[in-house]
Amino acid sequence: MAESDTVSPAIHFAPIIGTTLLNNRYRVLRKLGEGQTATVWLVHGKAEPTGTTCYYSAAKILTTEATLWVERGAVRELEFLKEITKQKDADNIDEGYDYLPTLQDDFFVTGPNGERHLCMVLNLCSTSVSALRRSAPTKSLPVYMVRNIIYMVLSGLKTLHSMNIVHTDVKADNILFHLDGNITRDQDVENYLAANPVEMINNVPKIQPIPHSSTYETSAFKAELMQVSLVDLGHAQRAGAQPTASSFSALALRAPEVILWSDFGSAVDIWAIGCLTFELLVGRWLFHPEAGEPDWTLEDDHLAKMMELTGQRFPDAMLARAQHRDKYFDEQGNLLRISELIPVTIEQAMANYKIPGLTDGDIGLAADFIRACLKFDYEERATASELLEHPFLKDVFKC
Repeated sequence: MAESDTVSPAIHFAPIIGTTLLNNRYRVLRKLGEGQTATVWLVHGKAEPTGTTCYYSAAKILTTEATLWVERGAVRELEFLKEITKQKDADNIDEGYDYLPTLQDDFFVTGPNGERHLCMVLNLCSTSVSALRRSAPTKSLPVYMVRNIIYMVLSGLKTLHSMNIVHTDVKADNILFHLDGNITRDQDVENYLAANPVEMINNVPKIQPIPHSSTYETSAFKAELMQVSLVDLGHAQRAGAQPTASSFSALALRAPEVILWSDFGSAVDIWAIGCLTFELLVGRWLFHPEAGEPDWTLEDDHLAKMMELTGQRFPDAMLARAQHRDKYFDEQGNLLRISELIPVTIEQAMANYKIPGLTDGDIGLAADFIRACLKFDYEERATASELLEHPFLKDVFKC
């Protein structure tokens, strides 16, 4: 997003625990999360302004800067959430909506100095897949769990892509577990909060998400009960429209067309799915680019690693469309600053980590699935619908 002298500084809205929002409709109970552009709070709200029926939700409150981006159309999160929620209400057949956030309310709140903050009230979720992965000794998850998670995320992406919405930021941090069997009703949440009061650090509320009972050791049988949602549409874009940003995705999951400023579309999410699948199974990033000697950049190394791990060369047609072609390639389509490539298969890369329980059969199916996600030509990359039929996901939700 372009810098502008008229953009307000990124000021967070920091409600005091126990205070209310929107004329006493939502009571703030604790902080669930925080990022560069927003904080997320557990709120207890009324179904109607004057009603008595209450429920627990997550209130995502944007910074002043992010709020201004939304108002200017540079960030389309609210627009897309409204579309998703409207379509979900109209279509009760598509399971993909079960794995996407639901917008319950939206309004503006005013900070102490009169600054405006957009607040979006969403369905309440638990902790992230990233947190679960990091808790494991190998930083990886069992293959049966990974299959289920990837299936649900792909189902959500299939629905998003059918609406011409590209998420652009698919990663484990943005995949949240639903509240599980131990906390399914408002009374369960109330009991949990009573037993686990708010903690403060230097008078600032500590981040305390509602926990999930599953662990990296959860059995295949119990893992069938896990449900996740792909959240945070703060970077989402409309397919076929001019992007409102110049870069997308976490570096390790970034598609080659993003680096090269070539084509843009839903295939960037599919590339991320391939990288994410490897990460969850192995506990390491598939691509970990580094700047090196004598003068190559992170992007040089990233493109080289893509070629090494997939055995592909970048198609001439793709490079012809790339605005940054001459930054990285010579006239013959060779990398300018990295001449020696060391090929390694995805199977070898997975097997090298010797993850317990990951069989040769699992590795073979997973590697084939990942390769389908990592075609350099985005038109050859598998779609979400096609990946849902891949043999790697054949035994999803089957113990």
